[in-house]
Amino acid sequence: MMLLLTALVVLFGRKLPALQLLRHRKEAPPLDVDAAARLMLIGVTAGLPLTAAIETAADELGSAEELRQVVRASRIHGVASALATATGPSDRLFRLLARAHMTGASTQGTIAAFIADRRTARRTATLERLRRLPVALTVPLTLLILPGFILLTLGPTVASIVRQLLGGLT
Repeated sequence: MMLLLTALVVLFGRKLPALQLLRHRKEAPPLDVDAAARLMLIGVTAGLPLTAAIETAADELGSAEELRQVVRASRIHGVASALATATGPSDRLFRLLARAHMTGASTQGTIAAFIADRRTARRTATLERLRRLPVALTVPLTLLILPGFILLTLGPTVASIVRQLLGGLT
């Protein structure tokens, strides 16, 4: 029995590190586009070129492979084409930056406008959910609060009537 257990530990023990590496590769968190945009804005505002700001944002975020791919592609194909062909969660930001780069518009203003648009969209979605909340809570509140309210208002009256009826029978 002990020999069998030892053999199993040896066989599966060798494969355990490889299985853990595979698991870690699959669990890469998605890119936080808002944080990446803010970090790029800080870099561009500080005077960094756009590719350096994207690279700095990728270094700060850690798991930003999409940003690193854009930096690598920009070294090969140029900044505008790398930004225009980028895909992923931040492709809208990259398309706006590609358009700004091609037209000569301010990248700082483009990133700032993108951040403001995302903030406005997030705020609008939150307000929409908050406006639907009273309608969604009407039925649960009615079913949970109304019985308690009735019990508190009519309970003492019903208790005194029952006491009078039972008191007269005994």
